Amino acid sequence: MNYIDQLLADHYGDLGLAGLGVPRTWTTLLLTPQFVTSRHIVALVFAEGAARPSLVVKVPRQPGDNASVRKEADVLLELKSLGVGSEQGAPEVVGVLDVGGQTVLIETAVGGDLLEPRRVVEDVPRAVRAGMDFVAGLPCTRPVAENPDWYERTVGRPLAALASLFPGQTEVAALVERTHQALAPLRAEQLPAVVEHGDLSYQNLFLKPDGRLQVVDWERSRLDGLPAHDLIFYLQYVGQSREQALSSRQLQLQAFNNAFSPGGWAVSSVAEHLRLRNVDTGLLPYLVIATWARSAATLAYRLKAEGTHGGGPGHLQGAVTADRDFWLWRHAVTEWTPR
Repeated sequence: MNYIDQLLADHYGDLGLAGLGVPRTWTTLLLTPQFVTSRHIVALVFAEGAARPSLVVKVPRQPGDNASVRKEADVLLELKSLGVGSEQGAPEVVGVLDVGGQTVLIETAVGGDLLEPRRVVEDVPRAVRAGMDFVAGLPCTRPVAENPDWYERTVGRPLAALASLFPGQTEVAALVERTHQALAPLRAEQLPAVVEHGDLSYQNLFLKPDGRLQVVDWERSRLDGLPAHDLIFYLQYVGQSREQALSSRQLQLQAFNNAFSPGGWAVSSVAEHLRLRNVDTGLLPYLVIATWARSAATLAYRLKAEGTHGGGPGHLQGAVTADRDFWLWRHAVTEWTPR
């Protein structure tokens, strides 16, 4: 019996596993993500003989690095209170355990099949509609009148945190400055705050037979996010899938241009979502820039544990500049002209 099996056995009654349809005999599959920014070890728990998991268990990869696990638990609990749970495509918290200084998150497994690139290509309109419906279902948490500091909170501070990882590194500092200049028209506007997943991409997306999107890994989520961020992020994945551009940086940049440049195939979908949120569609190109700047900025948080436990500044810098989101951010600011 491994560590996670023992935890589940010891807390079987406390967690109410019988009521979730998990018998006392199960199989655990351990997954160790290979991404440098991944901070969890994940276990899938299958009831004996079942083809699909019933539970997902998350444990920090590094001892004591509990912040991301706790954050995901807190967001999922808040989502549930806002009416977003398994029926709307999000996991639900079964329990949070503190064991020997480690925080362990147990949550329900989502249904559906992994929305891998070939499934996107099989029916692109269906994939687009699934993403639009899911993002539209994420609630607004602050109306415009209650969200006056949105730019500093969602753009300014994250970019400053990323730049602080590399004191004296001119490329990142210059890119941050150019980003603020490019976003001046957006900064002057007032926007509502929305629930934001932050990572609607491959391996986090599952599609049910009825066409509903199911989404896992809420580590990068926030309750005061930016309208259309999730949809823009998701449609980039759709575009890369349909153009077979997942492994080539240059093809990813071309997929970006094809999706979001004037007349791009994704523009009308984003504009439809902005109208739903009562946001001026003229802000669309600036929200595209903001999406990739903000996503790249989350590397400051995602790499915090990596920097603490080894590798040094050079290792961190390499991880940032090799990241796809950094490339898209730099491209959007320096070479892509919004109109």
